[in-house]
Amino acid sequence: MDKQVYMFELIQEWEVSGLSKKAFCRNHGIAPSKFFYWIKKWKNSKLQTPEGFLEITPNKTDAFHAQYRLKYPNGVQLEVSGIGLKQVAALVKL
Repeated sequence: MDKQVYMFELIQEWEVSGLSKKAFCRNHGIAPSKFFYWIKKWKNSKLQTPEGFLEITPNKTDAFHAQYRLKYPNGVQLEVSGIGLKQVAALVKL
């Protein structure tokens, strides 16, 4: 098992254990300094994982190979491919 995966699993186990960090380390034979290091890495990895929507900017090749489906409020659906984002924006405004 990957060391990071193992340590992250231990951290999650510690969170639900109700034990202090030092007591948990003592029970598992882990040096507290090593455990604190991995807790910091674990917290940083959680901060780097975005939640919700991400803004993406397609490059020009993607824009012309993309397919779009527009659904208007009146129920009309329009599927297009091979056009740029400016043309799609114009269709959205219809």
